[in-house]
Amino acid sequence: MVRTIIEEIKGGMYDSPIFSEYFSGMNIVAADIETTGLSPKRAAVILGGAVFADGKNRKAVQYFADSTEDEKALLEQYAALFARADVVVTFNGQRFDLPFLKTRMAKHGLSAAPIERLYSMDLYRILRCHSHLPQILPNLKQKTVEAYLGDADSRKDEIDGAKSVELYYEYMKSSGRQKERLLDTILLHNRDDIVRLSDMMRILRTLNLHEILHDDGFPAFAGEFPVHIRQIRFHGSDIRVSGTVYGGHSAYRCFGDRYEFDLPDGSDEFSMVIFCENVSGCIVADTVALGADCLSLREMGGYESGYLILREEEKMNYREINALVRRMICSILQ
Repeated sequence: MVRTIIEEIKGGMYDSPIFSEYFSGMNIVAADIETTGLSPKRAAVILGGAVFADGKNRKAVQYFADSTEDEKALLEQYAALFARADVVVTFNGQRFDLPFLKTRMAKHGLSAAPIERLYSMDLYRILRCHSHLPQILPNLKQKTVEAYLGDADSRKDEIDGAKSVELYYEYMKSSGRQKERLLDTILLHNRDDIVRLSDMMRILRTLNLHEILHDDGFPAFAGEFPVHIRQIRFHGSDIRVSGTVYGGHSAYRCFGDRYEFDLPDGSDEFSMVIFCENVSGCIVADTVALGADCLSLREMGGYESGYLILREEEKMNYREINALVRRMICSILQ
């Protein structure tokens, strides 16, 4: 049997003007799993938790497997929740949670498509690579970061992941009130992880999100198709972009005066080149010639008379670069 636990959480999901530039209208879920071990080949998923927006507040949902025999049913329900999301926020999920889920789903003959199409935002990776916290904190464990943010008192659970595994095996052998007490302790640990994770997203306000997403990629929608822009690089004065298109799309190749786009037959991976100009040491894009001129670009600080300044000598205008790439991708694929 798989138990479903639902809780209303006061306060909405994180948002900000910059965050909305990239994620407005997208369904975002903060997620964390509990397993019986670290190896997805030998261990099972026994608890999957998620927090997502529910009107002006949030909703926490947990799927708990009464025994390891219930793993497949748990994964089916968890995947159904992910199928309604566009972005998954985790803490070290790119190295652990998401690969673990995909491996276990494959073992049970389940499609991992609901997870693979999600844009993954790993707060652990962001803080490790794009913040000063590794220099000032003893470690980057989630509880350590929570304490740094002043959230330590909001967490009620007192166990770690290893203890949760130990308690789960006790749970399967117990009965009555003892069984329920163990269940409450395991659920609380996961519940605090997902709720505090959704609270932790506010640390993005202190970071350069434009630069982070330029380096790590970002999601977009081209009509009904989700698109993940995965890499943006300068090659001379040109921008080279690669990424993935999801959905029932067709092969597509096109050439404009200032760009090339290629989505090969039988592939989800696209490449694009935007031809820019070097003007007095600045890399600029002719938005009119690209067919990308629009109000959102005109309102940017790097826009002037139909040209978008992308790089000024060694200074990268990450916001302008990202916005131009997103505009071009969505325009071409629509």
